[in-house]
Amino acid sequence: SALLLATLLPLLTSATPLLPRQTTTPAPEFTLHVGSFSAFMADPYVDGAQSNLTFHVSDTRPGLEAEVDCVIPPTFFNLYAISALFDFCGDRSLDVTYRYGETGLTVRRGWRVNETTYLTGSSTQNTNWIEQGPGANVTVYPDGKMFARKSEWLFPVTRVQ
Repeated sequence: SALLLATLLPLLTSATPLLPRQTTTPAPEFTLHVGSFSAFMADPYVDGAQSNLTFHVSDTRPGLEAEVDCVIPPTFFNLYAISALFDFCGDRSLDVTYRYGETGLTVRRGWRVNETTYLTGSSTQNTNWIEQGPGANVTVYPDGKMFARKSEWLFPVTRVQ
């Protein structure tokens, strides 16, 4: 066994070293643009208060241009529960979907590359809601809270499948 170890030791030590896992974010394939985002979360303890959500998504890639509105009309249900699964925006043939949750918004876009290949790109951004201070983007009302983004919200798509 000592002879075997002496024979194998040089081979084991000359093996390629283990490198740390790559941690950089890949360059975006493209960017989806979200604008006019507003979500009103009704206080569930206020009689008659209803939640709603609306925003606009655009894909500006040449040949794949698309613009749609994503809307949840006034509802008594919690917005997070309604959009826990991906919901379509506007014209379904444009294949723009979203999921809105407590910590972020995910936007997806599907497109046909050729007759046999269909891809879907997705991107998630944290909401980072702030109720007070210079960057506040939450307004508190007696019957709920309005979450809004005044400027365009960029969703760089780094995941394509």
